[in-house]
Amino acid sequence: MGLLDFLKITADSRKKTARPTKAQGIKSVKAKGKLDSCGIVKIDSFTFNVKDYNLKGFIIEPYDKDLLIKSQRFRFEIDVSKGQHKMKGSAEAVVTKVTQNALAAAFTIKPFDH
Repeated sequence: MGLLDFLKITADSRKKTARPTKAQGIKSVKAKGKLDSCGIVKIDSFTFNVKDYNLKGFIIEPYDKDLLIKSQRFRFEIDVSKGQHKMKGSAEAVVTKVTQNALAAAFTIKPFDH
């Protein structure tokens, strides 16, 4: 046994993650019942799933970025639907709460198509 044998790691010996690949996309995760999404919100170049929304605001889950902090105003693109109600376009909101895995925001400017 050599001194540097611990550096010899093959690709097969590494642990595989349980997360879906980018090619599998969101639909495969939703089909497994792990993700319940009303639509998406795009902030800068990041896209997040909307867990729930109403006319006052929305909840993003999962949210694992350090992109926004509480009380921060931000602009975004939104595309959500629930039942007969749909909301799509550019909007502005303020962050009301950030937890370990979610972000809640209240609209300051309602979405509009452009």
